[in-house]
Amino acid sequence: MSAQDVEYLETEEVYMQLNQSEVTGTDVGDDQDDHWDNNSTKTLLDLYLQNLDKFRSSKVKKKTVWAEIAHAVGNSPESCDKKFRNLKQTYVRLLKRRNRNEIVMIKWPYFEIFEQIYSENGEYRPDIQVKIQDNATETVTKAILSMAEPSKFEQEPDMGENSNGQSEESKRKLNRRRYTDFRKVALEMRNRQRTVEEKLDKLINIVQESNNIQRERNILFQQFLNSLNQT
Repeated sequence: MSAQDVEYLETEEVYMQLNQSEVTGTDVGDDQDDHWDNNSTKTLLDLYLQNLDKFRSSKVKKKTVWAEIAHAVGNSPESCDKKFRNLKQTYVRLLKRRNRNEIVMIKWPYFEIFEQIYSENGEYRPDIQVKIQDNATETVTKAILSMAEPSKFEQEPDMGENSNGQSEESKRKLNRRRYTDFRKVALEMRNRQRTVEEKLDKLINIVQESNNIQRERNILFQQFLNSLNQT
């Protein structure tokens, strides 16, 4: 296997360093009565794909579709919805890594079915395209986190400074305070980014539903015109 040919387990190790729950699509706050294994997860995604037109239709309530899927899977509609969203986050993260040329081949077991869900005629749907674009906020956040790591130079005792009354203990306190401040900024930026993405998702869904409604109106209007021409 080449350095670029990354197996899923290797990818999993990377994701566990960032957020262990994101790899399997689970959350720390999940109901312990909900059981998700590979088979139930695969069933969930297969049923989602089968009902893809319903999820994209403005005339069908998503809650109704989730209720039908939940009955077949054996978990609650809320659990199925949350599970799918968490898996989607992992899918998007893998796409981002591929765009940054960190990996070439993705062997996450659910990747192909997500490609069927969110790829049309070789192009990703708008909400996915927005998410996988390089984000300046992520770059800045990583830079801040790297800056927060105490450098070897800062950790080494400086006799000149000690002679001026600055002890090693005060240096350690200063480094800890700097690290804490940087972490706060980084976490705040991540939270803001997550909020923006959620609002953008809602906006994209509204636009897509509006387009679907307009398309259906155009079809009805065309049918009306055709009926007039026939009379």
